[in-house]
Amino acid sequence: MNCIDITHNPFIVETTFLINGEVPAEGCKLSSYRESRLQTWIERLFDELSQLFNGDDRFKVSFKGVESDYLDVAEAAQAASNRGMQVELDWVRTEHTEVRLEKIRELVDEALSHPKLQSYFNDNADAKAALDEALGNDFDVCVVATMSAGKSTLINAMLGRDLLPAANEATTATIARIVHNGDLGDRFSAARITRDGERAEASEQAGLELIQRWNRMEDTATIELEGAIPAVRDRDNVRLVLTDTPGPNNSQDENHERVTMGFIQDSRRNPLILYVLNASQLSIDDDRNLLELVGQAMRKGGKQSKDRFIFVVNKMDVFDPEKGEDPKEILERVKQYLVSNGIQNPLVYPVSANLTRLIRKPGDLRSRKERGDYSTMEELFEQEPCMNMLQYMPLTSRVSMALADKQYSPLLLSSGLPAVETMIDEYIDKYSLPHRAKRASEALSRVIEMGLNEADLADQLNTDERALKKLNDELEGLQQRRARGSDVDAYVEELRSSEKSLPPRAIETLVELEAEMNASIRKVSNGFSGKSELSKAKARVEQAASQLRFEYNRLTNMYQSAFEASQKYVAEELQKAYQEYVLEIFQDYEELEFPAMESLRKSVADISLNLDIRKAEVEREQVVVGYRKVSTSRWYNPFSWGDEKSVPVFGEEEFVDLAKMWKSRQTQVQAEFTNLSLAEVERINAGRNQLVDQFLAFMAEEFDQRFNELVESVRDKTRDRDARERAVEEGRALRAWIATFKNRLEATLAV
Repeated sequence: MNCIDITHNPFIVETTFLINGEVPAEGCKLSSYRESRLQTWIERLFDELSQLFNGDDRFKVSFKGVESDYLDVAEAAQAASNRGMQVELDWVRTEHTEVRLEKIRELVDEALSHPKLQSYFNDNADAKAALDEALGNDFDVCVVATMSAGKSTLINAMLGRDLLPAANEATTATIARIVHNGDLGDRFSAARITRDGERAEASEQAGLELIQRWNRMEDTATIELEGAIPAVRDRDNVRLVLTDTPGPNNSQDENHERVTMGFIQDSRRNPLILYVLNASQLSIDDDRNLLELVGQAMRKGGKQSKDRFIFVVNKMDVFDPEKGEDPKEILERVKQYLVSNGIQNPLVYPVSANLTRLIRKPGDLRSRKERGDYSTMEELFEQEPCMNMLQYMPLTSRVSMALADKQYSPLLLSSGLPAVETMIDEYIDKYSLPHRAKRASEALSRVIEMGLNEADLADQLNTDERALKKLNDELEGLQQRRARGSDVDAYVEELRSSEKSLPPRAIETLVELEAEMNASIRKVSNGFSGKSELSKAKARVEQAASQLRFEYNRLTNMYQSAFEASQKYVAEELQKAYQEYVLEIFQDYEELEFPAMESLRKSVADISLNLDIRKAEVEREQVVVGYRKVSTSRWYNPFSWGDEKSVPVFGEEEFVDLAKMWKSRQTQVQAEFTNLSLAEVERINAGRNQLVDQFLAFMAEEFDQRFNELVESVRDKTRDRDARERAVEEGRALRAWIATFKNRLEATLAV
């Protein structure tokens, strides 16, 4: 058999391969995976091994890494076996991610208590931002569904109480954000946030009636709730944030649809999405639109892009096996429905959220109807083996073991929802915790590097008087050269001249988005031809309006992503430009045998630009307020499209010339999309220019001062023996402390 040894470290994102004991050649496909997350390549691994060994499909694989990554390797190995390959898999266990993250937290606390490292964090915005992200406990789970899928019932079941409005009519018209806080015991606090961002009302003892009342208020945008979410494991390092968004067919605020779509499109933070489907009512237009968006998001990335979408098939309790309604056949139809909407190889998880809710609700609090419903479902799920939802779920062995450890009743397990809740825990272990550990280690490594540079500079002052005098003279010349300012003036002028040009990738993205925009309008246009009865024409117009609104919001979110990508690219390019400029300042000293000058150069290069991308955020509202509204209605409002005075009458029926009607509206629709494009391009340009202006302000107002402080500090030490000896001693102490600290960090991250 072919022996494949794989060691994957998700904390520094590093993979090593051995093929029959040998490191693969540079040109080998496996070599390109050395610095990629396992989830981006694991699904292709065995097919590529098959090609590498010319069809010899016998593999003995040894994997060393964390459990969550091993389970992905095991899944890929099983899929390869199902395709006829012969795969043996062995796992070399390593320490759990959560334990490592706790150790990293302790190291961070220790670093922040060290005066030098604390000052590095305070002075470096990038390191501080990485640390804040790593230590932020919030983990987002967004529950998405169209109307009547039982989304609120599902969330109430997870909360173990009826807190959100759940009814047949459209009741959940606001965004509910539920933050886990186990310290609140059995109560929930709540706050009502208006569309103006005002915290209008608050309660320390929130209940269903209060939330219903707030939800009916037209100016309510968000309801923030805080309390215990017992469905998911309580952790010191993770705070679950459950977001309930109104469906696209059930929103009082047009921004809500965009928020829902934004969660789906967010490939940077990768929030977990519970997509709730109504098993008894598929094929809703709004469902199709959202599912197409989900399909696009799933195809963009690797395994994580697929894992973060959990398709929950709710209301399985409405089917009756005695009438021939087989859950297996129903789920097969759901899978085909998902495939037809662009979801490749969908994994579905059937549940009865209502059964879970009623099991968890104390018997004396159930209404008469609820008692009857519970009795009926209890009999159905206990007496019909086919109603055990677990048998239809593609659960990992880890989820199955975790469910067994929870010692739930057979009836609760058969309802299916506890398995979905356990999958949330698995996703946190697999993706959230390793990412946070990686970000924390990056931040610590950055300040360690800065500390070593400072220690090197101090150590290199420990030389003879003649060399120190020579160094002092060179530093004086360096200051004089910098004071003349000719280099920086030319440099600033070059930046100003290029200020209007967008990054190449941003230009490509904008071209792609414009093409998508035009394709969307053409797609709608194709549906308007011939003549139609007035009632059917109105239905067609409503459908078109819904499609156009959805596309408009989708593109708006895409433009926001383009803006963020452009800002990140520009900040990185400005950082590179700064490093190149610092190199130019020191270029005349490269040939001199002065290690101290190189250490000084590194210290100057370490000066943080602190480009605040968030400060350079150009508020969209400032540019779109002029085109998002028209005088009497929104452009996509179907009720503003029909002009019955111009409708000809044929016999006793009213008919509409669809092509003629669309032609009269197409220009307006095209103008709205064009205005969106123009405004967003302007915003991206403005964001870039703000970053450049921040950088130019730094060069004009801060750089000289910081540069001279550094150089003068070194010059003082070349002239003052006592100061120099103190600096050397402090530098050596800092180096020793960092060496110990660095070894502990590396040991914590090792697999």
